[in-house]
Amino acid sequence: MMSIEILRRNFLLGVGAIAMMASERSSGLMHGTVPEDAPDMSLPLNNLINLIRMQASLDSTSQTPWHYNGTLSAQIASEQPIPMVNIEGMESYRVFPLQDGSYEVLGNMLTFFRDIDTGKMIREYQNPFTGKINQVLPNIRQASLGRGLNISTMGARPKAFIDQMPDKPLLLDWTFGPETVWLQNDTAYPPGLSEPRMQRSTMFAPLDQFLDQNVISLPSLFSATVLMPWLPWMDMNEVEGHTLWHASGVKLKSINQLPEEYFTRMMAEHPELSSFNLEEDSGPVIFE
Repeated sequence: MMSIEILRRNFLLGVGAIAMMASERSSGLMHGTVPEDAPDMSLPLNNLINLIRMQASLDSTSQTPWHYNGTLSAQIASEQPIPMVNIEGMESYRVFPLQDGSYEVLGNMLTFFRDIDTGKMIREYQNPFTGKINQVLPNIRQASLGRGLNISTMGARPKAFIDQMPDKPLLLDWTFGPETVWLQNDTAYPPGLSEPRMQRSTMFAPLDQFLDQNVISLPSLFSATVLMPWLPWMDMNEVEGHTLWHASGVKLKSINQLPEEYFTRMMAEHPELSSFNLEEDSGPVIFE
């Protein structure tokens, strides 16, 4: 059996992916003006299928990339958050149906950092909170078959933690507007991770396409806010506080739609993240 390890110290799913990990507080709510032909979201199966349509695709033969950007701020104790760096990243997914009716979701992630004032990509950061010059490392996640997220009518959990996170019917929080439907979610994290950890995310899709069950991948947008500990490259473990992220992004039709500067650097430094190699084991699932 394949051994699975998690680097608990720096568990980061990325600013879009966490919608897959449904909060225990989810209640299957339907708000707004609900169309008569809307799927019944009191049924976990409908939540499962439409979550995949929003986040990725029901087509297991293709990958679904996202592009996002935003700002990472420092929250020192109870002081006002101070912007540190801008972020730009890519997440990409493939979804595989399993024999038991659940799905395995593989996700690659690559986040680069930009200067808060100039917007230029940076490899060093003059840290005003420590006086040190930090070597800036990208946030990277790569997963291979057997090491992804398991998502079913009984929840969405990393396969490495599936026995530590109890079964709970997958019931999410949906709102219907005149032309848009959106899904709000709080992340349920695995046990034993350093704190604080919180993510609140919202994904949006056109209502007409959401209602058309022939659309297997919705043209979605997302926005998310995240609290998590300092990143390792910041070297701020002795500083009381944490990071505060805010990002938004869009689902792409192709990895080639990523902005040119970002795509060029990704292909030069981390080309393995631009696709999924289903023949090789990428090793322990490390979320950074």
